[in-house]
Amino acid sequence: MTMYLIIQETKFENLDSVYHVSNSTDNLDKANNMLQGYNLINKDNKVVYSLVKYEQPQIQKEVA
Repeated sequence: MTMYLIIQETKFENLDSVYHVSNSTDNLDKANNMLQGYNLINKDNKVVYSLVKYEQPQIQKEVA
């Protein structure tokens, strides 16, 4: 199953960035629209939104 995650990165001067999954969907067009919306309403220069494609790992079952 493929999911698209909207990731919020908050940057700090003396600390590592903090990451948060803000939203998710299985539809790429919807994910792009959500990302555009997050970027439009974001007024904080320390916050960046990005889109990440996540695919659930396939678990191989042993065949006897």
